Amino acid sequence: MTPVEKVALLRAACCVAGIDKEISAPEEAVIRRLASDVGVGKASLEAMMDRATSDQEFYQEQFRAFKSSPQETMAGLLEVAVADGQISDEEVAVLGELAKRLDVPAEVFQELVQRVKAL
Repeated sequence: MTPVEKVALLRAACCVAGIDKEISAPEEAVIRRLASDVGVGKASLEAMMDRATSDQEFYQEQFRAFKSSPQETMAGLLEVAVADGQISDEEVAVLGELAKRLDVPAEVFQELVQRVKAL
């Protein structure tokens, strides 16, 4: 992934974690690790997380296709979604929209979700 794609992944991860209006400590730990890998500073990351928990427009902005590595993108986002030990319907909906934009077949996405739920 390019640095720009990694930042986009981080923003999308914030959306997945914040869709339920809060980011749990385990979700935040994964997000902070992603931010560190990308080199995003604390203030920028805090702004992303705040926006993800409070601004529905933020979600619409994030649905850019990560065509170069859709499986890596989905794996990273699923890791964030299950970091708190569960995956909510809201998280599944956000991930489902992104999966469509990544051209991940619906049956593949559902299989991934079922695997995650079984953990």
